[in-house]
Amino acid sequence: MKRILIPLCLILGSHVANGQRSYQFQAPDRLFVEGKELFSLKNYPGCIDKLEAYKQHSTDADLIQEADYMLVYAAYEQGRPNADELLKDYLETYPSSRHSDEVNFLIGSVHFGRKEYQKAIFWFGESNIDMLNPEQQETYSFRLAYSLLQTGEMDKARSYFARIEQVGVKYREAATYYVAYIDYATGKYNAALAEFSRLKEIPAYREQSLYYITQIYFIQSKYERVIKEGEQLLASYPDSKNNTEVYRMLGNSYYHLGNQGKAIEMLSKYVSSTDNPLRGDLYILGVCYYDKGNYSSAVNTLGRTVRENDALTQNAHLYLGQSYLKLKDKNNARMAFEAAATSSFDKQIKEVAMYNYALLIHETAFTGFGESVTIFEDFLNDFPNSQYADKVNDYLVEVYLTTKNYQAALNSIDKIKHPSTKILEAKQDILFQLGTQAFANMKLDDAVGLFSRAISLGAYNMEARNDAYFWRGESYYRLGEYEKAISDYRTYLNNARQRNTDMYALAYYNLGYSYFKLKDYNEALSRFRQYVNIENNQSAASYADAYNRIGDCLFYNRQFAMAEENYSRAAQLQPSAGDYSIYQKAFVLGLQKNYQGKISTLDRLIREFPESQYIDDALFEKGRAYVLLDNNKAAAQSFETLIQKFPQSSLARKGGVQLGLIYFNDNQPEKAAEAYKMVISNYPGSDEAKVALQDLKSVYIELNDINSFAAYANSLGGNVRFEVSEQDSLTYLAAEKLFLRGDNDGARRSLTNYLQTFPQGAFSSNANFYLASIAFAKKEYEEAKRLFSLVLESGDTKFLEEAVARKAEIEYMDKDYPAALESFKRLQIVAENPENKQAAKLGIMRCAQFTDQPKEVLLAANELLKEPKLSPEVSAEARYARAKAYLSLKQDNKALEDLKELSKDTRTVHGAEAKYLLAQLYYDSNDDKNAEKVLEDFAKNGTPHQYWLARGFILWADIYIRQGDDVQARQYLTSLQNNYKGDDDIAGMIENRLGKLKK
Repeated sequence: MKRILIPLCLILGSHVANGQRSYQFQAPDRLFVEGKELFSLKNYPGCIDKLEAYKQHSTDADLIQEADYMLVYAAYEQGRPNADELLKDYLETYPSSRHSDEVNFLIGSVHFGRKEYQKAIFWFGESNIDMLNPEQQETYSFRLAYSLLQTGEMDKARSYFARIEQVGVKYREAATYYVAYIDYATGKYNAALAEFSRLKEIPAYREQSLYYITQIYFIQSKYERVIKEGEQLLASYPDSKNNTEVYRMLGNSYYHLGNQGKAIEMLSKYVSSTDNPLRGDLYILGVCYYDKGNYSSAVNTLGRTVRENDALTQNAHLYLGQSYLKLKDKNNARMAFEAAATSSFDKQIKEVAMYNYALLIHETAFTGFGESVTIFEDFLNDFPNSQYADKVNDYLVEVYLTTKNYQAALNSIDKIKHPSTKILEAKQDILFQLGTQAFANMKLDDAVGLFSRAISLGAYNMEARNDAYFWRGESYYRLGEYEKAISDYRTYLNNARQRNTDMYALAYYNLGYSYFKLKDYNEALSRFRQYVNIENNQSAASYADAYNRIGDCLFYNRQFAMAEENYSRAAQLQPSAGDYSIYQKAFVLGLQKNYQGKISTLDRLIREFPESQYIDDALFEKGRAYVLLDNNKAAAQSFETLIQKFPQSSLARKGGVQLGLIYFNDNQPEKAAEAYKMVISNYPGSDEAKVALQDLKSVYIELNDINSFAAYANSLGGNVRFEVSEQDSLTYLAAEKLFLRGDNDGARRSLTNYLQTFPQGAFSSNANFYLASIAFAKKEYEEAKRLFSLVLESGDTKFLEEAVARKAEIEYMDKDYPAALESFKRLQIVAENPENKQAAKLGIMRCAQFTDQPKEVLLAANELLKEPKLSPEVSAEARYARAKAYLSLKQDNKALEDLKELSKDTRTVHGAEAKYLLAQLYYDSNDDKNAEKVLEDFAKNGTPHQYWLARGFILWADIYIRQGDDVQARQYLTSLQNNYKGDDDIAGMIENRLGKLKK
């Protein structure tokens, strides 16, 4: 009966306990026990509830410490983000806890899970592995080993992994894998190979083991085994993340075994599956493409390898050059060979590349920055014993004969101690070409010197020597040395072998002008006639102009009828520029007393050429013709129109006097007096004003009103002198004679003495002008400007034009462009001399450029370009200024025509800059094709103004950068960097772009 007593009580108690769930009715110790039981069952949420409740009611410090241990352990197992902080707090609270080794292990494990391996190693080090249970010990060892592997401590890591491999259970296979990996990574390939060979039988490690086995065979250059294992790997794991590297190894292996087709297949897959393929593999793929004849792919692939300065890049450039040659792209081939030739990693490749580069320089006639000469010199210096040396010597002679970088060629030839006949022939032509460059840039003294050197060499190159006579004659003519010009033109004509050329005909034309300038009209007439007899191009401006000059010569010889015929012929030949011919014809008709014919011809001039510079002359001559026909009314009308439309013209002064005379003769004294007073008032100090004052006196005598004349004369003050003292006149005339004889020092003393003696003398304006001219000739520009200003302030119009011209010139030289602009504008109004008129327009254009007034530039340039006989250099400058003004005003399309015209001759600085600007214009409008076309022509023809060619190369690189072709861009920039010698902003532009390409 004893058996049933106690269980009943227990059962009742149990039911009571189960029936009451509220914690306040449970004993605290029971909560601890239940929490510990749940902890052992890994029911961490339930465990936490019990233990937290226990801690609220318990006072047992030991059990609370144990409860805290289980709580932080549960937090770790639950993967709470702050588990490490809770564990560390536990250690801080209970530093002597029996669980401290385990807690340190758990903290290390938290950091291990976060891949914070250095921290993990620290906390594992704080834990005594012997105090952990066997399962924890294995986990501890594995995690510590892995952390050591990740921090590069491979030897320590391997020792732990090897121990696990021997005694481990859970991590044994993983440890074996990492032992194999560490042997692989530390170069113990045979050991690693044996370990991976065992692991490949384990499914979990098969893929990676096969991969590393393939890697080891690749490292050992066992390419057949690489191909066997690699192909098996691809077949078994077609989507593996390792396949990119497998493709690479297979491609390399096939290449080394000579199977380039399979190499291309595998390496193409490799390149397409990675963003950063290795340069060496790109090189191999590029070489395979080249060997298989796929040159475009070779260029694209090899181009991606040339980012570094090393031997691989040098090799790649050599293959790039060969590929471009196969594609018939000699320009890019040249730059690729140049890049290989300027690298010194492999001397043999350097030699081959340099030879090919030199050949292409020669074949493409590329002048660039002197490479066409210097490359051959450099080759012979660097490789004197090369198998190509003899050929290069022959090519060097050919280059001297064909290069357009004449200065580089001349410098090279001058180094040769005993030049051959062929070299001297080339030198003669080079000197001639350099002379034409100097002439084109208006460096006339330099041109004369170069042409003289070409002539003095002798008869090596007869064509160049004789052409040098012609162009030296041109230079002398421009310098005003007409006798020397005549001598050279005659020599040219006597020696010329071909007599049906444009130059031969122009020599007679220029010879005629030289005699004409010397006023030898008979010789000039003969030469102009010879010219028109042999000139084939009758539409040439010079052809019509020659008939005008023939007319002038006949006119000066008083053969008026024949002169008139030639003027008519000139007008027929070039109607658009026939104003001079028509005017001269009218003048001749007047001399022949055909006044009505003269008037009709002048009316035609006024009607057909309203902007002509001869309109004021026409109105004056028309008035004179009407006077001779006794048609005073019509004459007066012509003179009045002249005065109204051209008040600044000297003819307006003369016309005013004529008008006064007409009215006086027509018995209209009041109108006559008005006309004379207008001349006196508008042109004080002029000779016409003095004549007008004399004639006005006669008018007042006729009116019997001499008192009014006296009052008027007195009101003029010193502006117009009616009478001049004899001492004043004689003193001035003596000084003037000294000036006219060229005795400037004596004239300066005498003129200064005159002005001191007669400060308000009748000739003070003349004296100041002569003194100003002397100061100008002595380059005393400030004094000259002061004196010219005094002349202008005097109101005397006799020297108005020249005083304004010189003052404007001085202001321009002083870079006082605003003041010069105003002076040139005034000169444009008052100038009658054609040279001063042109100088005014040119001055306005230049000053407007310097003062940033593009609209003013356009007006002046357009005015200049209307002139029919504008010199080529001024025409080019005007076109250049107009183009730049259009660009400044964002009217790019309008600039296009001028830039195209200017860029035809890159010998001049305007032509060279225009060439660059034209390409830039196309580039800015996204027309890369035309921009490249312009730049190719620029590079081919070259220029002595190499800054603009360098800018062209920079632009070329920009085009390729925009197109995403960084390789080409780098080649152009590197080529420019190697060859351009200027000390300017080009180097900075190159570095800026190369820096961006490296990013």
